[in-house]
Amino acid sequence: MSSLLKKIPAELLNLTKRLQADLPAAEIYLVGGAVRDLLINRPTKDYDLLIRQVAADQLESTLAKYGEVNLVGKTFGVFKWQPTGWADEAIDVALPRTEYTLTTSGRYRDFAVHSNPNLPIEQDLGRRDFTINALAINLQTGQIIDEHHGQTDLQNKLLRTVGKPLDRLQEDLSRALRALRFSCQLNFAIDDKTLSAIRQVAEQLTKGQTDESWLVPRETIAKEFLKGLLAEPAKLINLYQTTGYLEQLLPEVANMRGCPQPDEFHSEGDVLTHTILAFKALVSPAWKNYFHDTQPTLNLLLAILLHDIGKPLTITTPATNGTDRIRTNNHDVVGAELAPQIIDRLKLTSYIDSAAGQIESRLISWLVGHHLLLAHGQPADFKPTTIYKYFLKDHKQGQLLLQLIFADTWATRPRDGRRLLDGFDLLFTKIKEVEQSLPAGKLQLLLNGQDIMTEFKLTAGPQIGELLKLLEEAQVNGLLKNKAEALEYLKKNIESRITNYKNI
Repeated sequence: MSSLLKKIPAELLNLTKRLQADLPAAEIYLVGGAVRDLLINRPTKDYDLLIRQVAADQLESTLAKYGEVNLVGKTFGVFKWQPTGWADEAIDVALPRTEYTLTTSGRYRDFAVHSNPNLPIEQDLGRRDFTINALAINLQTGQIIDEHHGQTDLQNKLLRTVGKPLDRLQEDLSRALRALRFSCQLNFAIDDKTLSAIRQVAEQLTKGQTDESWLVPRETIAKEFLKGLLAEPAKLINLYQTTGYLEQLLPEVANMRGCPQPDEFHSEGDVLTHTILAFKALVSPAWKNYFHDTQPTLNLLLAILLHDIGKPLTITTPATNGTDRIRTNNHDVVGAELAPQIIDRLKLTSYIDSAAGQIESRLISWLVGHHLLLAHGQPADFKPTTIYKYFLKDHKQGQLLLQLIFADTWATRPRDGRRLLDGFDLLFTKIKEVEQSLPAGKLQLLLNGQDIMTEFKLTAGPQIGELLKLLEEAQVNGLLKNKAEALEYLKKNIESRITNYKNI
């Protein structure tokens, strides 16, 4: 067995051996990204098989002996195969295919695709996007088929199209976004000719957006963008900026480029420079000090990207507006209103990552709207109720806000060389103190709504929520220790409110 075959899961090899025994004339190959990842020792769960010299109906019936089979497309000759006991994603099993574009639109679905069991493996590989994906392993012999020098490009960490770059990208415009994503995921440079072609097709990407018929489906855009953001957010935004995709897809972010900031607080540069620097906070020693091995979620990454999108829309300057300095008052409020529009336009909630989660529009809006909490007050002056409200009542939401404030603070570089993490450290300590004062770090109200209604003979309504909020504040401030004290507190301190409630 070749050294490469030894890297393939034994379970998959055993399955293919059974297929080979049932289909003795067949040639079975592992193809595409899995081969690439095996060659560079990158973990993968995405396995694609290509099987030659067998008819589609015979292949389907044989696959069905070992698990569930779904036909993706009759002319495509592609099956989704979930073998019994196979815990990973379904395996794509395909016959060799040829394809050609029906138009020059760049729309991914404007392809004619036909399967041909007898098509040479080399021709199938020749239709693929990048050389590093145009690779196959014969699972019987261990031979690697590499007609386009993909192994050399892997060694050189270079991303290059199969064939002429412009032709290959115009066949399917989503390949341009895929190239940018691969560059971030694999830390590969992009071949100059390929990069030039990526720039040339940028403006075509969103054609048809006014009638909701984008050439590249927005779900595809969301997937490619968010996968790249997860891999290397700072690099991805720089790539989108230099290739024109930032202006096409995220004009609100592109507008941050060249938007000035007051140098006494932001010597790092314009708003986009600050935002990209905030991404770098996530790999800093300080991040590890505060958040240990916590990996950024999609919601945190998008909140960082969008936290200052309101600045270009709210900027006032001494020269233009007669202000004492550059100001962007209420940019947090404006940004919070704008964020859900961007998320909806690009359908960013459509992509889900098993580890990093799913974009939540309301959460992003809340995070952007509250990212200036530390700038609006001194942590030493924050009441326990303020700490609880923003950071502890909803732990997930509070942790994300804390991480966003950290990234924003870390990336803010005053002209005098001060680092602002001292204020963040005070906030971090204050949160820990309040959290430790709560039983098990979580507040359990001493009374519920039914208790209050029964004791004070009130009916359900908004007033019960108000009373529960008062009770919550008193508990967070350490004023109450048991149910009896809670009842006495309500009785003594809000008697006039209860009288009013009874008259509603």
